[in-house]
Amino acid sequence: MILKINLQGIGFITLPKSYNHILQAFFYKNMDPVLSKFLHDIGFPYGKRKFKLFTFSKVIGKLIKKGNILTFEPEITLYFASPLIDIVSSSTKTFLKKNSFRLGRNNLELVSIEVIKPKVDEEITVRCLSPITVYKTPEGEKRFRYLNPWEEEFYQLIKKNLIKKYEIIYGKSYKEHIEVEPVKISKNYRKKVVYRGTLIEAWEGYYKLKGSQDILRIALEAGLGSKNPQGFGMVERIL
Repeated sequence: MILKINLQGIGFITLPKSYNHILQAFFYKNMDPVLSKFLHDIGFPYGKRKFKLFTFSKVIGKLIKKGNILTFEPEITLYFASPLIDIVSSSTKTFLKKNSFRLGRNNLELVSIEVIKPKVDEEITVRCLSPITVYKTPEGEKRFRYLNPWEEEFYQLIKKNLIKKYEIIYGKSYKEHIEVEPVKISKNYRKKVVYRGTLIEAWEGYYKLKGSQDILRIALEAGLGSKNPQGFGMVERIL
C-alpha cells in the first residue's frame, strides 16, 4: 500500500540539501512506537541482512531556492509505501490523529492523506520518486562500488534484491520470470546524497519491469535497489 501525504507549512519549508535522514526520522516518529522500534532495531532478517520493507519519496513541491539549503513553497507532498499492511495502517492512524508535525525545523499541518493500492500487470513502466542505489563489494576488496544504469549488473542486483523481498513476504522461493530494463536514463539523473556522513550515489530515470503481479507490487511498495528505508528506490507506475 502507498500513502500520499499532503502537508502545509506555516511559511516556506527549508531543508538541507541532503535531507533523507530527516524524512526517515519523520516517518519512524509517525507510526506506532513499538512498530517503529522493531523496524529500526530489528527488521526482517534475510541471511546476514535485515530488511525494513518500507520506502519513501523525496520531497515533492515547488522548489524556489537551491544550494546547501533547499527552500520549498509551503505545500509539499510525500509518498510512503510498504507491502505490509500493518506498517501503512500504523502510519495512517498516526497522521490522522495528530494536529501538527515537525519536519526538521519546519512546523507542518496535514492537508490530506490518501491510501493508494497500486494497480499492477505483468509489465509496467515506472519512474523514480526517489533515486535508486545499487552497490557491490568486488572480490578481494573491502570497499564497495556503486553501479550505474549502463551496467548490466545494476539490473541483475535489482532483480536479486526484489526476489529476497518476495521470499521474506511470501515465505517461499520466487520461480517466475523477472526483468528490469531501462526506458530513459541520463547522466543528468545521477544524484549524490549524503546520509549521516556517507556519500551515496543513486540514479533516477524510467524503467520497465516484467514479472508476476506479486513481485511487481513489491517493487512499487518496497522499492527498487538498496537502502529503501533511507529514502531510495521508490518508484511509481506511469504505464
